[in-house]
Amino acid sequence: MAMRVLIVQPSMNIYGGAELVIVKLAEYLANTGIEHALVTTNILPEIEKDLCRTTIFKSPYKRSDNWQLDALKDMWLLNNAVRRHGKKYDVINIHNCPAEFSVFPANFPAFFSTSRPAVWLCNEPPEVSLGSLAGDNEMPIMFAQKVFYATGKQIVKRYVKQVVVSDKFNARRFAEIYSMEPHVIHYGVDYDFFSTVPEDFYVKRGGEFIVLHVGRLTEFKNQKESLRCVKVLKKEIPGIRLVLAGYGEGAYVNELKSYVLEEGLQEHVLFSGHVNRERLRVFYHRADVLLHPIRPQGGWLTPFEALSSGTPVIVSKEMAASGIIEDEGIGIVTNDYAAALREVYRSLRKYKDTATYGKLYIRDNLRWENFGAAMVKVFQSASQIDKAGPLTT
Repeated sequence: MAMRVLIVQPSMNIYGGAELVIVKLAEYLANTGIEHALVTTNILPEIEKDLCRTTIFKSPYKRSDNWQLDALKDMWLLNNAVRRHGKKYDVINIHNCPAEFSVFPANFPAFFSTSRPAVWLCNEPPEVSLGSLAGDNEMPIMFAQKVFYATGKQIVKRYVKQVVVSDKFNARRFAEIYSMEPHVIHYGVDYDFFSTVPEDFYVKRGGEFIVLHVGRLTEFKNQKESLRCVKVLKKEIPGIRLVLAGYGEGAYVNELKSYVLEEGLQEHVLFSGHVNRERLRVFYHRADVLLHPIRPQGGWLTPFEALSSGTPVIVSKEMAASGIIEDEGIGIVTNDYAAALREVYRSLRKYKDTATYGKLYIRDNLRWENFGAAMVKVFQSASQIDKAGPLTT
């Protein structure tokens, strides 16, 4: 079945997991001859380069220090872009919040005879992704968020035909919020890329125990917990080195840096800032263990990328893909991170063997080709439910 897919994503100003999912989906669509395009606002040149076979409709704006204002800009510009370009496509594939508002009040202006079915690839519901941004009891913002969530639910109920999430945890969470049963499609992992030893890999200095924490510096990613572990273990493991690999700014980052100074952790902690995928691969291979004390938001790909590099992983019980890691026995799932780090340090060879088993599981099961093929089936299903044929121009 031939189809044309329009992907919708708000400002792509970092190259994180959500952006990688779009790049890999677009790559699959291009490889299989499916016409597609991306609607976005701001986009990094690095991402645009990786989307060289994808038509991109950009509506850039100048970012501000006010995330609420930028979210409104994204909503307005994405909605206008979908109205302008959407009639040429058979399926609208929306991604991160507030992309769902791009299909409201109808997919297209009223003078078109039909709308297009929307498929939401929901990395995380807005209540999760925006939950920490209102501040402490800022009543006007909290009220506005409640209105925002309620409006979004009505839009999803009215216009979204199918929903896709990455795992059973997110499926349960989505069903509770929206009273809709989503499809579960695991993301893929760049096994071939991350399993290859980088050219500038080096043997670390004797006595070093390198702990890697990957992710944007936010409360949801929980870097503060990793710092606490270093504080607890620095005397027992003098060579412990924590690498915080991710972009961050604002009050939380200042809090992390103040904690490092107050606890005398300067020689044990490195803030690397944002790293591209090539450098991230180096970090994975240099690390002794990935520590992922994440709260139930984002971060799905990170432990699987680390395992592809042969690096042991420690993940939180709240991490969305923890069920896969626990069921397959390919890492440690716990909320006692210091104890887990101590165990890996004492039995590193054992956990390297566990990571090797994880590599094989990822190689055989978590492929981007599987993800892309499953997504196309959902697009086809949504089109059949909608029964709307392509419009001619």
